[in-house]
Amino acid sequence: MIVTRFAREVKRLRADRGLTIRDLAGKLGKSVGYLGKIEVQGEIPTPEFTVELARALQVEPAVMLRLAKEARLSSIAADIHREYTAALSAHPDRAPESASGEEKMATVASMINMKGGVGKTTLAMHLAHTADSQNLHTLAVDLDPQSNLSQALMGPKAYVKYIEADHPTVVQIFDEYVPTSSRNTSSSRVLDVHDVIVKKAGYWTTNSTLDLIPSRLELSRSMKDPYGKERRLARALAQVSTEYDLILIDCAPTESVLTDAAYFASRYILVPIKPEFMATIGLPLLARSLQDFRAENPEHEIEIAGLIFNHSSSYSAGPEGQQSIKDVTKIATDEGWYICENQVRYSASYAKSARERTPLSSTSYARGRVVRGFQQLAHEVFDHLGVAQVTA
Repeated sequence: MIVTRFAREVKRLRADRGLTIRDLAGKLGKSVGYLGKIEVQGEIPTPEFTVELARALQVEPAVMLRLAKEARLSSIAADIHREYTAALSAHPDRAPESASGEEKMATVASMINMKGGVGKTTLAMHLAHTADSQNLHTLAVDLDPQSNLSQALMGPKAYVKYIEADHPTVVQIFDEYVPTSSRNTSSSRVLDVHDVIVKKAGYWTTNSTLDLIPSRLELSRSMKDPYGKERRLARALAQVSTEYDLILIDCAPTESVLTDAAYFASRYILVPIKPEFMATIGLPLLARSLQDFRAENPEHEIEIAGLIFNHSSSYSAGPEGQQSIKDVTKIATDEGWYICENQVRYSASYAKSARERTPLSSTSYARGRVVRGFQQLAHEVFDHLGVAQVTA
């Protein structure tokens, strides 16, 4: 479910009153889980409870009742839209319109955690492959100078050839022009974002709906002069937003102008977490970073859509891993963050899929339960982001 204006107002008022979600639950005699559903999962309470909630938050009941009513009507409209969009998908000669009748815009989500080595690129890669398999028009954006996502999707050899040919990358988005050094141009010119996009970058190359904006090491050098560059990615993606259902941005694990660029370009943040010692180290940094960004840019709507546990080791199923999950869950509960019910379970197939440049379903010797497990996670993520899934 999409977090509603009602949910955001509840969370904002709670924070303004200095209350944790546990404090508010105690005042109302409700469970933390139920309030979490309201703040994170879009649960809309009854009018009677809405009035109780307004009084606990010291705000006029009429204000919250209007927001709750708006959220309920919007939810009903969305349900109707999904029902008829599913029926219309059988008639591909006409693209379904949005519920408002406006041109459909892509949902943009960034993979961010201030702690490195948590599997951001692995998740971005397989979410992109799954979206491709569902016929979702998807754009993967590699915003990490290490370029791991680019190499995972293109393959190391093809990526090296692409770079050696001086093809434009995400670097040109921040520079806003194609330099004369590019072998494809005779002179410098203003960038057309389509120049940077590698079409049909997915595994199913003939019918792939997955495109890629690759990165390169020079991105880190470009950011040494960051002034005025933080909104350039958002402006570039806005030019192609109507061409995609989903845009996934894979981010570096350090806070920099690239983080701000991802914030400006995104509506949602997905946070991969490896359940191990110090698993929580990046969460307070991310919370503070996002809080500072919101304070400076109150007009920009952005929120954490979900935390995803990524078990990249068989040891994470042990006591230390379970304690890490408890620690993360406590922080998430206090912050009102959604934790995905499905988790990425450890399997050597994830590393193998990166080497073979394949989705899990096409990776050699990948177990069916591993494939099904990730598909369930992907569907949960897509549903939470409000991205309609289309079956082939």
